[in-house]
Amino acid sequence: MAGIGFKLQQLFQEDYFSSRIKAYAFAGLVTSGPWLIVIVTIALMQWLTSYLSIATLEERTTFNLIVSYSFIFSQVVLGVQQLVVTRYLADCFYEKRYEDIFPAFIGMMKTTVAIASLLFAIFLTFSELPALLNALAFVLFMTVNLIWVHFLFLSAAKFYQAVAYSFVAGGIVSVAAVIITDQFLMQYLTESYMKSFALTASMTLGLVVTLFGLFTSMLLTFPNRSTVGQFSFYRYFDRYPALFWTSFLYNIGIWVGTWIIWFAEGGSVHLDTFRYHPIYDTAIFLSYLTIIPTMTIFVVSVETRFYERYRVFYGYVNEGGTYQQIQRSKAAMLLVLRQELQRLFRNQGLVSLLFILFAAVLFPLLGLSPEIRDVFQMTTIGAFSNAMVLVLTLVLLYFEDHRGAAYTSALFITMNAGLTFFLLPLGSDSYGLSFAIGCTIAFAFSLIRLIRYVSEIDYHTFSRNETPPRTDTFRRVGDWLNDRSA
Repeated sequence: MAGIGFKLQQLFQEDYFSSRIKAYAFAGLVTSGPWLIVIVTIALMQWLTSYLSIATLEERTTFNLIVSYSFIFSQVVLGVQQLVVTRYLADCFYEKRYEDIFPAFIGMMKTTVAIASLLFAIFLTFSELPALLNALAFVLFMTVNLIWVHFLFLSAAKFYQAVAYSFVAGGIVSVAAVIITDQFLMQYLTESYMKSFALTASMTLGLVVTLFGLFTSMLLTFPNRSTVGQFSFYRYFDRYPALFWTSFLYNIGIWVGTWIIWFAEGGSVHLDTFRYHPIYDTAIFLSYLTIIPTMTIFVVSVETRFYERYRVFYGYVNEGGTYQQIQRSKAAMLLVLRQELQRLFRNQGLVSLLFILFAAVLFPLLGLSPEIRDVFQMTTIGAFSNAMVLVLTLVLLYFEDHRGAAYTSALFITMNAGLTFFLLPLGSDSYGLSFAIGCTIAFAFSLIRLIRYVSEIDYHTFSRNETPPRTDTFRRVGDWLNDRSA
């Protein structure tokens, strides 16, 4: 999110209602645009294949599961490096070490490919898919992983338009590929799995176009394309281990309950390869759509009102402001933070409540079963609390409470996994309940942690010591890899 405040503040300075609409639309594009573009693309492809009779329900299910697995497990891979690399990039930009950014990009890509390849090798040990479909699934999985790497770097460089345009172009190509398949290739799709292959290939082609657009944007954004010190960011794993645990545990915690429920009552196995739960997976997917307003409102709030006060407070601290200036700026910062968090809780709570109350009306219109509706009402509560956990974790990181953020993520994954196991004997009635309770407990903990931390913000600000890393293992690994890649 760093940097979009400049654009948002320009829009909010214009005293027009349309400017505020543009500001919220811009924030929505940055936070949820790529995700929504992918969802719309998949929905259009599903509708076209059904309307044009390209694929059966079973073949569409194969396509859905390959894509879903690629996105879910790529998020786990991203979590290994996400916050550590983000911190490294922030320091590079702040210290104007722009020559170190492109090497880190190359190093993160190589690391991502290595981790993703290992994860896919595990998948191959139980995959019963035809070799050609396995190969395509590998290309898709690797493409998605590399897209997230590009997304992280281009977002840090504030090149949001390139991200949006690349995803739009990829979506158009994917949908066009389905239409071309119907017009020219249907007669050649005779094997039992070839229609699933054609759908997956269409999606993969679109994402490759997205990846190509992002890579081109990277080359344009960083003309100094040195490859020296590609793995220098590894030392940040030693320096900020809490950042690693925060992103890694949080990204697994999002899905751990879902993985457990895949093996529970009502779970299914597709082609002896993919485990999934039709009811729960649909419900939780729809629940996550309800929290899009949270991320949009949060970005606008943080990057307009809160960040300005935050910058003034720490400006006085760092530049030798008077005691009165520091205290006044601290009071203003905390007041705005409290107001914005209350507004966020209130607005997202209202949106979630409306979806829960009107689910009985909406779901029959969408052709969804009462079982999905009942689970959705519980998972929507969990999605609300999950969104609040993410928001509060980011605020903790703003104040450099890395330990508090790590504790929050650890509690988040523990509660979601433990409660899901504990409530499984209740059967399908417990689906969604464990997610709602677990996320709400983590939400309460993170809120209490933030309140206590900011109540002692003077102590944490002036008494913080830069503790030396307990180990230099990752630094030595990074140095060794740098020597090997020189």
